[in-house]
Amino acid sequence: MARGEHQNRTKRLLPGKMLWLAIAAISCAGFALLHTLFGSIPADALIANTGIAKTVDVTSAIASSIPMNFDVPKNFQAKTIKEAPLPNAEKVIALTFDDGPWPETTEQILATLKKENIKATFYMIGQPLKSFPEIGKKVLADGHVIANHTLHHWYHRMSPLVAQREIEDTSKIIKEVLNVETAYFRPPGGVLTNGLVAYAQKHNQSINMWSVDSGDSHPKRPSPEAMIKTVLAGATPGGIVLMHDGGGSHSNTAKAVPQIIAKLRAEGYRFVTIPELLELSSAPPGASTAQAITPTPNHS
Repeated sequence: MARGEHQNRTKRLLPGKMLWLAIAAISCAGFALLHTLFGSIPADALIANTGIAKTVDVTSAIASSIPMNFDVPKNFQAKTIKEAPLPNAEKVIALTFDDGPWPETTEQILATLKKENIKATFYMIGQPLKSFPEIGKKVLADGHVIANHTLHHWYHRMSPLVAQREIEDTSKIIKEVLNVETAYFRPPGGVLTNGLVAYAQKHNQSINMWSVDSGDSHPKRPSPEAMIKTVLAGATPGGIVLMHDGGGSHSNTAKAVPQIIAKLRAEGYRFVTIPELLELSSAPPGASTAQAITPTPNHS
């Protein structure tokens, strides 16, 4: 895997939980040893007879209860970005998907990203996440970044209270369904003046716009070929590509993504998440990718 194409999941483990994760690792290692020594015994029987199943169940349950936090580098808090300047002019780009999770389309896009070993950023709307929680969990399980895209996807002017509820109610759903806390936010339609961005800035969130719009949300859906051409024409180092996996049928987007990836790779690009992009942009000149992106322990 190319360096940096893994997601920098900025996560925090709750105090005391590391011990349980260590137990889980030891349990799995122990099982591997037992299976090697007693290879003639079926794996399911070995698990049942040794009590490993109970240990694994307990540690898995504890691990799944550990919240995941997608935090924002300090110099990008309360800031609005359309792209991220890179001190080393590295050819990296972030793929982002809005309005999901959604049946079929999200899963098709996830399959492509998994095949290509790429992590992306998904800006989820509260209502579809509540309607399709298992798809949302699949996005997270595949290692992608979760971000807030409001509850109703409204564009109109809102009172401070309504803006607060649009963002905070979605945060609650993300927390309840995925056990995730995220400080990354994208305003619906890119509207910056309807009250949503003011609230997000007040709470030090990162407001994420885009540098390239694939056009896939237009009423007359562009063809996959048209989307590919648009993205390639607008791609720049440190850029952010806007696409959609939800809010209606986006089968053309799912068809375009493999070619977008292939053609950008052919031009020398590699793919990062928004947190990774901001970490790279925050790095001092001359810093390596490995220095800019330091993964913390994974959530099992």
